[in-house]
Amino acid sequence: MVKIYLVIQPARIVWLKYILEGYDGLGLLTTTDHNKGVVFITTHPALLADIYKLLSVIARDIKP
Repeated sequence: MVKIYLVIQPARIVWLKYILEGYDGLGLLTTTDHNKGVVFITTHPALLADIYKLLSVIARDIKP
């Protein structure tokens, strides 16, 4: 498994979790510091390209 660490807007953590859940099995979001917006996505290496594609599309919506 691979972990992708991100710093996003704290108010968008739940939104990102919702988006990931919509893509069943794409990745699991874990929050490490809610106040600072530090999260990580755990995914399978074969799904990295899909995760990065998704993140590139929503980047402006989650940037800190």
